[in-house]
Amino acid sequence: MPTLTKNLPALEQEQRERAHGRLRAGVLAGAVVAILIGLYARVLPVWLADLWDDPTYSHVYIVPIISGFVMWQRRRHLATLPIRGSWRGVPLILAGVAALIVGDIGAETFLMRSSLIVILAGLVLFHFGWAMLRALAFPLGFFLFLVPMPAIFFYAMTARLQNLAAENGAWALDLLGVPVLLDGNVIHLSNLTLGVTEACSGIRSLITLVALGVAWAHLMLPRFWMQVVLVISVLPITIVTNAGRIVMTGLVGRSFGVEYAEGFFHFFSGWLVFIVAILCLLAVHGVLRAVSPRRVWDTA
Repeated sequence: MPTLTKNLPALEQEQRERAHGRLRAGVLAGAVVAILIGLYARVLPVWLADLWDDPTYSHVYIVPIISGFVMWQRRRHLATLPIRGSWRGVPLILAGVAALIVGDIGAETFLMRSSLIVILAGLVLFHFGWAMLRALAFPLGFFLFLVPMPAIFFYAMTARLQNLAAENGAWALDLLGVPVLLDGNVIHLSNLTLGVTEACSGIRSLITLVALGVAWAHLMLPRFWMQVVLVISVLPITIVTNAGRIVMTGLVGRSFGVEYAEGFFHFFSGWLVFIVAILCLLAVHGVLRAVSPRRVWDTA
């Protein structure tokens, strides 16, 4: 009992220090958030409006959910990590700020927006250290899917995918005995013409499936090489399923008329192709399980 009485002041002092520590951390976090809002006051509204208006990036709502889930899943591990902030976070923060300024001067939105993730990584390193940054590398890096890719890459990929979709669709229709004439990205059938436009190129499916594949690989596969194989498989899956959509549209239009190939069927086939692509990813996952030693999964 005398021992307990003697330790009470020390206990109260420790509680006061913890309360002051939490208060300082709260003030610091508030100041950091206020600075970030100030830095990105002109960037964030346009960024959010672009994501809202562009159907290519309709998947972005799952990005913060998946990043938050991974952090929540690792909460116990994060709580055990040593808090050893590093001054090396400062150059990273300054690099992010420099990217923001250069992007603003050059009107390069990708550089401006992705700089926020660099700054966040620098803040984690500066305040919490390398161990915390390594543990949060995936959820922080996954935020890159919130940043629309540079226009030059987007249109280059779209043009290539358009050509592939038209060529593969025409080849498959010809293989099925349907006479076709391919003129650039336009497929001529006897009673209708299929124009493989930007929206039909498969670029939307590709971007969404890559984001989904990266999350899937990280959460479900125990080895890095398996994760790489699953993510790489997204590209051929997208090309093949999109060509299948063009073939279905051609067959429906040829058999039942142009009006049946447009409207509801066009909308429905988009979802059908996406579901088939998910099933293909499941098949790749199953193959990886089948060819990998059992102990790989047991020790994951």
